[in-house]
Amino acid sequence: MLALALAGAALAQPARTGRGPLEPAEPARPDTVSSVTPDSASTDIAPEPGTLVEPGQPAFPKKSPGRAVLLSALVPGGGQVYNGDWWKTLVIAPAEFGLAFFAVQDHRSASAALAAGDTSRYEDLRDRRNTLLWWTGAVMAVSMADAWVSAQMYAFDRQMTFALGPGGAQVRLEL
Repeated sequence: MLALALAGAALAQPARTGRGPLEPAEPARPDTVSSVTPDSASTDIAPEPGTLVEPGQPAFPKKSPGRAVLLSALVPGGGQVYNGDWWKTLVIAPAEFGLAFFAVQDHRSASAALAAGDTSRYEDLRDRRNTLLWWTGAVMAVSMADAWVSAQMYAFDRQMTFALGPGGAQVRLEL
C-alpha cells in the first residue's frame, strides 16, 4: 500500500528531462506506460509546511510558540522540554515546585496558627505565603516568556556571546 502511494506520488511529479527550469517539459504520450524505480524517483522533496529552508541548509522544523507557552503554563518546564532546552528545565521546574511547595506549607501553618488563635504568627505566615505565591507566578511568567522566545528562535543558527575582559565588555555574534 505504501509502495503504491509512493509510486503514485512519484508519477504525479513532472518528469526530469535535463532542460532548464523555465523550459516546458515534453507532454506525456497517452500510448506509453512509464515505470518508476528507486533510482528514477525524484530526490527533490518539497519541505513540509512549518519548515524553514535556506539554500544549502537542511530543513529544520519550526516550533509553535503558542504550544510552548501552553506547555510551560501547564507543566513546570514543559515549554523548555518542548523546545529541547533541557538545562533550562533543570532550573525552572525545581524553582516552580520548590516555591509552590513552601507556599503550601506556609498556608497550612498559617491555618493552624489561626485555629490556635495566634494572629501574629498567622499574619507572618500569610504574608510569607503570599510572597512565595508572587515569586511562583514570576517564575512561571519568565518560564512562559522564555518558552515563547526559544520557540521563535528555534531554527536560528547563530550564537551570541558576551565576554568581559581587560578591554571591557564585548558582545560577539558568531556565525
